[in-house]
Amino acid sequence: MSASKGETVARGKKLRKKRFYGWNIVIASALTNGLGGSVHWQGFTVFFIPISQSLGLTSAQMAMPFALSRAENGLLGPLTGWLLDRYGVRRLMFVGTIMTGVGYVWLAQTSTFLAFLLVYVFVISIGSSTSFMQASTSAINTWFSRRRGIAMSINSAAFRLGGAFMVPLLSVAVLRWGWETAALWVGIGMLIFITPIALVYKRSPESIGIGPDGDLLKKTSKKSKTFAQSQSGGTHADIADDDGEWTARDAVRTRAFWVLAAGTVLRMSVHGTIFVHFVPILVWKGESQQSAANLIGLLALCSVPLIIFFGWLSDRLGRQRLLAGCYISAALSLALLNFVDGPWPIFAALLLFTGTEIGSGLNWALVGDLFGRKRYATIRGLLAPIYNTALFVMPVAAGWVKDETGSYQIVLWVGAGLLVAAAFTFLSIKNPTHKPRPVT
Repeated sequence: MSASKGETVARGKKLRKKRFYGWNIVIASALTNGLGGSVHWQGFTVFFIPISQSLGLTSAQMAMPFALSRAENGLLGPLTGWLLDRYGVRRLMFVGTIMTGVGYVWLAQTSTFLAFLLVYVFVISIGSSTSFMQASTSAINTWFSRRRGIAMSINSAAFRLGGAFMVPLLSVAVLRWGWETAALWVGIGMLIFITPIALVYKRSPESIGIGPDGDLLKKTSKKSKTFAQSQSGGTHADIADDDGEWTARDAVRTRAFWVLAAGTVLRMSVHGTIFVHFVPILVWKGESQQSAANLIGLLALCSVPLIIFFGWLSDRLGRQRLLAGCYISAALSLALLNFVDGPWPIFAALLLFTGTEIGSGLNWALVGDLFGRKRYATIRGLLAPIYNTALFVMPVAAGWVKDETGSYQIVLWVGAGLLVAAAFTFLSIKNPTHKPRPVT
């Protein structure tokens, strides 16, 4: 018995000394989102004015490709989530990044609004739905539990850090060589630098014989089928069911799911709309296109240490109160933008908007806190139709308001109000509890 215990202790020490592979997952996610995701999601605002001028589009029309891509992602979100849980991140990310890269190369060849719309929505958007945040947050949630907040926040910070450099560089390329050439370079870069990163992803810590965060693997009942065995017939140990794991069916029956969905809708409707219109908003405030892109890049750079710090803090203090504070800060930022002028006063107001950047990673970590690791992608995917409906409507509505009034003032005030509502919604989330199933 003593010898057996000694071997167990020695094995445990050896496992703890070995570098946890989960940090490789975080690095891969950071590179994917920092280089590829930032260009795709944050770079759209750089293309906004040049493409609208090139194709003769209104602000509402120019917002349409982004809005339709969000509607598409909403429809595909539950399927994408199920596929990620079923087949793992590696396969879907590999295929998705290839589609995204090819899509941008193809986009560079378009010369009409209809062609642009079709390529962006049916090639780039479908590819990106399995390539960036949804896939990477699903992988990180699988590999981390106690340190979920800091791991998610590093991924989120990398996305913003990439934006700090890539958005201004993309703006230079667009203004100097044209949006078509810039889109071609983005596509080639995706294929060469982003696609191979998918090979780093492994299914789960259990699949290599350890637990989340690098802890020792917990013993499970012999009666309990592992996820790998029940879903794909595999022999590797995977995530076992316990009291912290929820099925998608049970999750959507909880109040917590729907309150979380409401908070996510409120914050993403504003976050997505502002980032689509960010350059046009700053141009409306009197900045040049390049100056606007530089301010957005500087804002992203300043948000990086804050995102990481608050991610670390959320693992210790909980996420709801921090999320509420973040969205109150972002609401104040949008309100102040209506009153300030000049690059540095505008930038000072924008610094408060980093609250919505910080809240992004915490929002997705909260999904794992509430519903576990095993079916995270599926449950997150079920949120997609809900929040993407708002992302379909709001950017187009904001463009219509700008076309009709010549101003973004109403957009900023409405956005501030919605962020305040988001803050109180996240505060009201309570942990769900499993209800006993009826005996049949």
